[in-house]
Amino acid sequence: MPGSGARWRALCSVLLATVLTAGCGVQATGVVAAGDAPTGFGIGRTATQITLYFVYAGQMTTVQRPWSGSPSPDRVLAELFRGPYSSELKQGLHTALPPTSPSIRVDTASQPVVVTLSESMKLLYPTGLQQVVCTTVAALASSGQGVGKGITVVTSDTRLENLYCN
Repeated sequence: MPGSGARWRALCSVLLATVLTAGCGVQATGVVAAGDAPTGFGIGRTATQITLYFVYAGQMTTVQRPWSGSPSPDRVLAELFRGPYSSELKQGLHTALPPTSPSIRVDTASQPVVVTLSESMKLLYPTGLQQVVCTTVAALASSGQGVGKGITVVTSDTRLENLYCN
């Protein structure tokens, strides 16, 4: 077939020109405003809110509260033990924690993280314990720390290990 090479080159040239001039179909636009850049909690930042776990209709539920300063787990747990605000109580939230201010110590340097409370486990188990564990996990996350090996909770009479928020 004489000339078939020339026709092939011509066809390829036409196809290449078509592809190059067609572009990808996306129209050029100017700058589109999309709002503020995303923000979150990270190491060294001050939290603007904390997450506490209370009980609503028999289920664990989160409550966001305004916060200034460090969201350290021991400070956040002290806030949890203060219980729901009156406005939260009116919404049906309550706590399974005793109405006391126990001594709270959180060792974030150890793995797993260890939460030590001066209360008896008998006053916490099971729902209050879950409130403590979930609130600790949230506080650790908001300060940029993980809980890879779970949480250990030590009370005046019990030690429970490998606890997770579920």
